[in-house]
Amino acid sequence: MNVNELFGNEDDKKKDLGYDLKDDVIFFMNNDPEFYRKRYFPAMLKFDEYCKEGKNISPKGFERLVREAYAIYQNKFPVEGLEKTLKDDMCKEICEEIHKREIKNCEDGAYDLED
Repeated sequence: MNVNELFGNEDDKKKDLGYDLKDDVIFFMNNDPEFYRKRYFPAMLKFDEYCKEGKNISPKGFERLVREAYAIYQNKFPVEGLEKTLKDDMCKEICEEIHKREIKNCEDGAYDLED
């Protein structure tokens, strides 16, 4: 047994935020009025348009949006242990979750604008 096993590693303590970062960033993207109105909703309207045209959109297509959201999130909520930049694996998880949710929203007609 080594010392880190007894007392815990400082890096492990920093990385444990006490909440699910993926869910929190997605919640932020959907509930921050400025981000949602200026960035998220317009991107989802475009995504809906592509879906209706039968274009296949990869989850990676949301990467820029997610990284922008994280930068705003990180500045707005400077929590101890929160990384300065979003790690690639976390970004990929968030993109995949958004893709899954938004495909469902498009199929349900959530972004159909009434004339």
